[in-house]
Amino acid sequence: MEALAVTARLCGPQLERYGRCVAASPGSWHQDCHQLSLSVTECASAHPLVRRIRRDCSDSFGAFERCLRERPRSATECGPQVREFLTCAQSVTGDTPAGGTENPRN
Repeated sequence: MEALAVTARLCGPQLERYGRCVAASPGSWHQDCHQLSLSVTECASAHPLVRRIRRDCSDSFGAFERCLRERPRSATECGPQVREFLTCAQSVTGDTPAGGTENPRN
């Protein structure tokens, strides 16, 4: 997905630190890694594509974040929410999800 590639390219060091923190704190990553998560968000927010996804997909992303907060030890149960967010983000970027339709704005 284009937005993830942009974030990785622009915010690689922040993503790396956040990923290491999450891996090291499987039961408490949502608390232990919160500041690192904010640093990734702040870095990524500088890009227009990421800002557009945050605006257009705020509802589905909020549902995904709520699911993670409610299930910090079983994030795999948030699959439906992450799929909904990714579908939304793909529609914003113009990427076509598998089995999906083209974005009418492009």
